[in-house]
Amino acid sequence: MYKNNSRNSSEFKGYSPLWPFCSLKSLQSAVGYYSCTERYHTLRRTMKVHITLTIILTFLVGLLNAQTVEELYNKRDFKELIKFADKTEELTKEQLYCVGYAFFQLENDKKAIEMYDKAIAKGLDDDYIYLYKGLSLRYDQQFDKAVETFKIAIEKNPIGQKNYTELGNTYYYQKKYDSALVYFRKAREMEFELGDPYFKVPDVYHIQQEFKKALEEYYISASLINKEDPTYVEILKSIGLLEYADTKNYPKSIKAYSEVLSIVPNEYNLYAKLIKAYYANENYVKGDSLFSILKTKYENNELPKEMEEIKGETVDEFTWNSQRVSAMKYYKTPTEFAEPIYQFFLIDKTGTKVEKKILTEKTSFDLDGTIHILCGIDKETGTHYTYPIGWKTDEIDYKKLKEYVILILEGELKSQASSNFSSGNKSKKKKKKGK
Repeated sequence: MYKNNSRNSSEFKGYSPLWPFCSLKSLQSAVGYYSCTERYHTLRRTMKVHITLTIILTFLVGLLNAQTVEELYNKRDFKELIKFADKTEELTKEQLYCVGYAFFQLENDKKAIEMYDKAIAKGLDDDYIYLYKGLSLRYDQQFDKAVETFKIAIEKNPIGQKNYTELGNTYYYQKKYDSALVYFRKAREMEFELGDPYFKVPDVYHIQQEFKKALEEYYISASLINKEDPTYVEILKSIGLLEYADTKNYPKSIKAYSEVLSIVPNEYNLYAKLIKAYYANENYVKGDSLFSILKTKYENNELPKEMEEIKGETVDEFTWNSQRVSAMKYYKTPTEFAEPIYQFFLIDKTGTKVEKKILTEKTSFDLDGTIHILCGIDKETGTHYTYPIGWKTDEIDYKKLKEYVILILEGELKSQASSNFSSGNKSKKKKKKGK
């Protein structure tokens, strides 16, 4: 997509600003000093000069427009540039393209198309005019006309990768994926201009949930694309996701996400994805080392706003009894009563709401050095359960904690006490149980 792309104004090379210095009036005033015969010949000469100067002035106006259009185009001053739309007769075909491009950037696609058509009518016949006309037609939802226009661009330049890519995108946005794939594949085989087709070929399979084929194509694209292009990062992210979620090949997921972070180290939301891959691979030490980086960023208010608001990260996901369980770890070291380090969420079978929570809670008193205990909350009844598991340190062994959580879900680890503070139970209830 080129809405934000700039274009070098190579079409303006060779222009130089010229200004009129002659006065027709001063030339004509000289006629009165000659005889009638002389005046006749002088008048003819003067008329020739007048006509010549008129032609020169017309030419100079074109040059002055070119200079002004060029300056505005290079400065990307599109609001000023579109003011030339009122004098299209004076503009060259290249200048008309520039005015159309300005309308395109300002998202006035109907006017952009109008200017492009005038440029074409004046003889501009390069592929790029059809490329940008096609883009404006597509943004204006005129898909059939866009398809035909991109095909003209391809005829004008059969080796232009962008032309094939945008024809593919026109089918892609209409969900005509088979047709889109034809042109994306052709574009991917051509000399590199942009990364879009390298992503779109596998993305089509991804959308259609052909995950294995999508993953195969992501790897092909990763091997072909210019690694400096930002699309390479997006391809790696998709590889990391599919290796994690579909193939469960956690080492490969780790490899992909690690490479992404080596390229964009400040993209902190990716740390959570890499942490989950390490946790899934049971490399909790490495996962926690990455979590410590996020924790430090949180303490220094350096995380993105949405991450600051969540106050933690999902570090693990697993399935129990065909239900998803998510484990959240919090950035803040607990100092207040009931604050958690870890919290597990059992999602109901509809996948839409939390059925049960199991979490560590900061104790309100020091009992034999225990500062955190394992608790649970039934979301339907509001009942709070306390289990006979505690920790004397903030460094909780996650592997062991996860085993306790599964035992609770299986009903093999019984609660030591329970209480209910829901609206239907105003009185506190406790029930002691043996260990």
